[in-house]
Amino acid sequence: MPNERTTHQTAPATTLATTPASTPASVSATAETVRRIWAELLEVDAESIDIHQSDFFELGGYSLLALQAIGRLLAEQGVDEVEAVELEGALLNRLFEDATPLAQAECLLTTTTPTTP
Repeated sequence: MPNERTTHQTAPATTLATTPASTPASVSATAETVRRIWAELLEVDAESIDIHQSDFFELGGYSLLALQAIGRLLAEQGVDEVEAVELEGALLNRLFEDATPLAQAECLLTTTTPTTP
């Protein structure tokens, strides 16, 4: 039994740590994509959005606009429609918890699985 418990505890951490999508560079690049999408939808200058601190809702966003932003992000990231249905909920929940571009990027990259064989 102890071996089973150890295996269950270490497997998720190892999987997450070895996922190429969770590197700092990819998180930053994805956060920049989120920032650009938000700027387009909210009709503000992208430079006025801080990826670490700007809040989607304080910038004038609302739930239906959030769904549009999430849809665009998933499409630009090449997420297929079946996976997108599951990710939309996770991303929307995360947006209500922490409405920054960086939080959206981290959520997307830690929730998706690489599709390359």
